[in-house]
Amino acid sequence: MNFTTKQVKNHIVVTLEGSLDIYSAPALKKELHKIIDDGAESVAIDMVNIKLLDSSGIALLANLQKKLKSEEGTFFLLNVSQDVMVILKLSSLDKFFTILGGENELP
Repeated sequence: MNFTTKQVKNHIVVTLEGSLDIYSAPALKKELHKIIDDGAESVAIDMVNIKLLDSSGIALLANLQKKLKSEEGTFFLLNVSQDVMVILKLSSLDKFFTILGGENELP
């Protein structure tokens, strides 16, 4: 799993590339928690290049959402593909996450 970060307005946008699965989630979790622990109040995960999302990836995203919410921060998913959206809808998580079309829609 490769990722890049950048600042957009008051958000840290993390662009992921590859598969968000049982193999990549633990290392990515460590990196994303470090970003939050370093003071990020708003994190947006850009999923434009995510090819596969499994239950470990979903759990990671849900945990990030909860962590930021508990610290009065905000969390967004950006550029969610149709395939990933189907997975989120089947698990009713499309209503749990704030999903935007791209970084230009960030408040």
